[in-house]
Amino acid sequence: MKPKFKLTEKDYRYLFENSNDAMWVHDLEGNLIDANKAFGRLHGVTPEDWSQIKVKEHLSKETLALSREIKRKLLSGEEFEQPYFQRFTTQDGLVLLYQVSTSPVVIDGEVRGFQHVGRDVTEEKHSEDMLIKIIDGSPVGIFVINKEHKVTHWNTAIESLTDIKRKDIIGTDKHWTAFYPRKRVTMADLAVDGASAETINQVYHGRCRQSLLMSDTLEAESFFSDTGVSGKWLLFYACPIKNDVGDIVSAIEIVQDITEQKRLEENIRFYSQQIMQAQEDERKRIARELHDDSSSSMLLLIQRLDALETSSPEVSGTLKQKLEDLRTQAVDVLDGLRRCAQELRPRILDDLGLVAAIEWIADDMEKSHSIDTEVKVTGQERSLPMEYQLMLFRITQEALSNVRRHAKATRVAIAIDFGNEVCITVADNGIGFSLPDRIENLASQGHLGIMGMSERAQLMHGKLEIQSIPGNGTRLSIKVPEI
Repeated sequence: MKPKFKLTEKDYRYLFENSNDAMWVHDLEGNLIDANKAFGRLHGVTPEDWSQIKVKEHLSKETLALSREIKRKLLSGEEFEQPYFQRFTTQDGLVLLYQVSTSPVVIDGEVRGFQHVGRDVTEEKHSEDMLIKIIDGSPVGIFVINKEHKVTHWNTAIESLTDIKRKDIIGTDKHWTAFYPRKRVTMADLAVDGASAETINQVYHGRCRQSLLMSDTLEAESFFSDTGVSGKWLLFYACPIKNDVGDIVSAIEIVQDITEQKRLEENIRFYSQQIMQAQEDERKRIARELHDDSSSSMLLLIQRLDALETSSPEVSGTLKQKLEDLRTQAVDVLDGLRRCAQELRPRILDDLGLVAAIEWIADDMEKSHSIDTEVKVTGQERSLPMEYQLMLFRITQEALSNVRRHAKATRVAIAIDFGNEVCITVADNGIGFSLPDRIENLASQGHLGIMGMSERAQLMHGKLEIQSIPGNGTRLSIKVPEI
């Protein structure tokens, strides 16, 4: 296909003169032969001054050595990386950093000089140097990779954290070696590739999530046994870095050592577990005393009232009625004691397991409070540790208690799923309520029962989720990973 137009020498001259990039030509001795307007503006010279300029006089000793090396390679036909950086001193004494591409000027088959195209990147370099200082001064580990997944920044904190020096990793794609024994993608790799949520989930199996702090930011935490003397817990943030038009040009990853925080959390979790265990032990003791002592004594009292009534035919009608009233009250008290003992520590949980215990409290909910309650079980019930069964039972019990006291519901559905993880869901058709942004904020609203459920979920390394809209009921679910 023939071109629709052909550029003339005048056209080329116009493009040369009006280019935003500085362009200049000099002979083999470094005398300036020609330059465009951009070069003149940057250096503060006019075309009348060009014949008086020797390029080498505006180069530092290091830059002049680089220029001579590039000249040697161009004359010998040797390959070298372009563009490269050169520093120039203007007529006013300012030092400019150029990103330069150079090619030989060949006339009649002979190299007569060199032509250059340079872009002033002084401000960009200054900003980059400031960024490096900020990154390097950060107390948390930070590294940056470019679109080719090569490390461009590796700060002092991450040097200390990983024992990998920046001189050994800058310019390589070996950043994964800081965390993994075999090559695999990091969160920064996913961020710089703009990976989809599906891809992220395939790589991290649900352990990587979108950060609540910033959009487009990934967040994850994990334990690395090979990091440090006895392993470290690390918290990661990774996000893409975009240019002015929104294209991803690099990605930054922040690595924070949270080992001490995790140890503190584990200590708190341990003490919370001990407190809850002590509470359960006390409940069990009180339930046993109610069953063995108080209930037995009350049962004996009822039997004696029965014996008194049947063995005394001369008892008057009025006295007999009073004995019957006392017996009725004693039976009611006995039923209350038994119910209290069951709620404190249902023996059915110890004897028949979690599902049977939940079915029991659901049945009691329906009989005692006239709330239609359904239990649906999916999958085969597994033998869970008793402490887990207790906590799951308590969470379900508290959820039903909240429905009874606050929801004004007429129907409750309980779903128990024994899949890859144990999941219990309690959904009602009540009045619902407004949820805060975080479950932790419910405490300030007086929802202490929900906070207790959340703490129990955390002790099992599980997750408590609540969905509620005023007027549309509440759905609470607890998910516990495979035990």
